[in-house]
Amino acid sequence: MVSKHRRVLVTGGSSGIGAALVDALLASGETVIATTRKPEQQVARTNLQWLALDLNDPDSVTELLDHPIWETPLDAVVNNAGYGLIAPIESAAMDAVRDQFEANFFATIAITQHAMAHFRTYQQGTLMVVTSIGGRMAFPYFGYYNATKHALEAVYEALWYECIGSGIRVRIIEPGFTQTQFATHGMQTSGTDDPIHTQGLQWLSNAMKSGTTATPPAVIGQVMKSALESTSDQLRFAAGKHAGTLLTARKILPDRWFSSLIAKAVMRGQKAG
Repeated sequence: MVSKHRRVLVTGGSSGIGAALVDALLASGETVIATTRKPEQQVARTNLQWLALDLNDPDSVTELLDHPIWETPLDAVVNNAGYGLIAPIESAAMDAVRDQFEANFFATIAITQHAMAHFRTYQQGTLMVVTSIGGRMAFPYFGYYNATKHALEAVYEALWYECIGSGIRVRIIEPGFTQTQFATHGMQTSGTDDPIHTQGLQWLSNAMKSGTTATPPAVIGQVMKSALESTSDQLRFAAGKHAGTLLTARKILPDRWFSSLIAKAVMRGQKAG
């Protein structure tokens, strides 16, 4: 049996996957509260409320957690906001690495803890986080971004166990490469002037901008909506082209074989080191 959610909070709802989920929920008659860095630039829509949120600003996170929206029961909270850092491991500035973890991990966990307290009060709710297939494997130049997603995967898996027997459901969405997610939106760089990595970074940039294997955000949004509506105890949901295949391959193939496949796919066979 499918259960509808009446009030859903979606962080990072103004573009990409978040916007696709907001569209899907509104089309089903849900009431949505969505966050964005600049709510004043968003178009007003029926059943949609925009709130400001900058994950790298602790005061902004606190303002969201203190907002009156929490005084009325929320049926679901979707932690989707975040950004990617393209950076060679050896040359990334530590401030950039810390900012990546502050936004993708620590701020998301602050919202997670607040949402859990809210759901415990009402003894029900669905808590969702968007990670990535990069939350269970790693790719060159996305290592620090992947590390934040690995951390979220671990926390939400542990939380799933801690919610057994309650009315609270925990969901992890694992998208593959999604159109506009990395190529044109939400990306920052650090240490990319390192001449050792010029060729690899240039190939990565070209591949992201011209690739044809990415999944439209609307497809991921529908997977997220289905996961929100599901009454099962399933924790993880792969989303998009090749996501399920890669996750299965990572699980069953020996490390050496899988690493060779990734190197050939994303580095054109270049050997690391």
